[in-house]
Amino acid sequence: MKKKWLSLLLVGVMALSVALSGCGGSGGSGGNGGGASDETGAAPAGGGEDAAAAEDSHLDFGIYWFGDDLDPGNGWNGWTLTRAAVGETLVTVDENLNFVGQIADEWSVDDDQVTWRFHIRDGVTFQNGNVCDAEAVVGSIQRSLEVNERGQTNLKLASVEADGDWVVFTTEEPYGAFLANLTEPLFVIVDTSVDTSDYGNHPICTGAYMVTDFEPEVSFDAVAYDGYWGGTPGFESITCYNIPDDNSRASALQSGELDMMQRVAATDLSLFEGNDDYEVQMATGTRVQFLFMNTQAAPFDDENIRHAFNAAMNYDAIAGAIGGGLTGVGSPFPPSASFFGSLNRDTYDPDACAEYLAAAGYTETDDEGYVVNAAGERLVCHILMSESTPLAEMVQHWAKECGIDVEITLAENVSDTRNAGDFELVFANWQTLSTGDPQWFLDQVFKTGATDNYSGYSNAELDALIEQLTTTFDADERMNIAGQASQIIIDEAFGCFLVDVTNINVCHSNVENMSTFPIDYYFLTPQTTFAQ
Repeated sequence: MKKKWLSLLLVGVMALSVALSGCGGSGGSGGNGGGASDETGAAPAGGGEDAAAAEDSHLDFGIYWFGDDLDPGNGWNGWTLTRAAVGETLVTVDENLNFVGQIADEWSVDDDQVTWRFHIRDGVTFQNGNVCDAEAVVGSIQRSLEVNERGQTNLKLASVEADGDWVVFTTEEPYGAFLANLTEPLFVIVDTSVDTSDYGNHPICTGAYMVTDFEPEVSFDAVAYDGYWGGTPGFESITCYNIPDDNSRASALQSGELDMMQRVAATDLSLFEGNDDYEVQMATGTRVQFLFMNTQAAPFDDENIRHAFNAAMNYDAIAGAIGGGLTGVGSPFPPSASFFGSLNRDTYDPDACAEYLAAAGYTETDDEGYVVNAAGERLVCHILMSESTPLAEMVQHWAKECGIDVEITLAENVSDTRNAGDFELVFANWQTLSTGDPQWFLDQVFKTGATDNYSGYSNAELDALIEQLTTTFDADERMNIAGQASQIIIDEAFGCFLVDVTNINVCHSNVENMSTFPIDYYFLTPQTTFAQ
């Protein structure tokens, strides 16, 4: 039964909600990426008899973002459905960033590199009992393309049709990122043979749990779907709470109002670590927090200033001071990227910083220890943001240590100012390896003229590598190309890449099979249950 006092608490913290969606500056943020060819997906371990739901078992769990409603076609709202094991895609990404079949159990790409074939798993039904066959999948994909502009951008689709038990996609051109992009929760499969007008409240999907009641911004209830293709879900019912405030989420877990929660704040981690009453899980994430540098305007049009700024950042110290599992990166991609260890990443180097500053004409310091040029003008860098944060304050601190004056400039509408290019530095928070592939992030942020290339940089060699990803289908080779692209970004100082966000989840010790994924739009699984 839903805990009423917690619902009242959540209403009070809604003002603190930050929309962590899949694009830059948001949680979810970026969130798509490439693919692989001629791969066959094995079904994830089903619930089966070993994961039978305990009689009258109910799970209360909290996540940190909901979206506007529960329709996966709207915005980034499908992320909520995958976090709660309500919605499923044709293929998903597991804890090791491998592609695994969900509704599809086999797939391949033809030699023409534009024709993709997905075999629909036998026995999959929607939560209203309707069969989820190839025709139904086609209808759902077409709906995603129609209602969300992100759909066509992600898939570059020329056509999609059913061929017996197979769904056949034809892309407009060879597109190596297609498979990975298809795992994004925008493409959660829903039943379009019925009226979909109320899917914001009651989506009809194929997952282990079926939504029964939705209270916008607060919570939703769901029950185990007894026709689930993967076996019996671990609970008879669940309630998923939207708790954007980290402290409120932790307090609710401590009080017993929650059994499990996603994401722990740095200040709360000590409440649970080393305590036998809880299980704490960590996974290297795919989300990087970084600073866009405006390369089209002073001072960051000077590559020496860009390198000096990066050399001033003590990445590990910044991550350690903020805590909560953050990791210093100095790279556009996190440690979960296979090529991370081979990169010559940005590191804290005050001597190199001084050399870069001198090359830019800043050879002296003023009475306050800040560097000045021959005219006595101090180097001042402005960070554009809506409010000051601990991360911004740490950047300010380490820049000062090397004589760079950083000022935090507050603006009511950061996105408009950023989009207009009227900034020097601006924070971003992207899923840089979302869906387990790097292409979407590179395409959106670093390609010349790209939608989210706010820094205005352009590099022909980098563009060529990004284009090469389009026609490369081997997963290892795609990562090799992304590593080369990353090194160019680092060498040209096309941004300041500060920290990777580690995903940290906590549950009470009586919860079994909690999963923590690198990609943070996965959380509850059908196998999660209570200890018997």
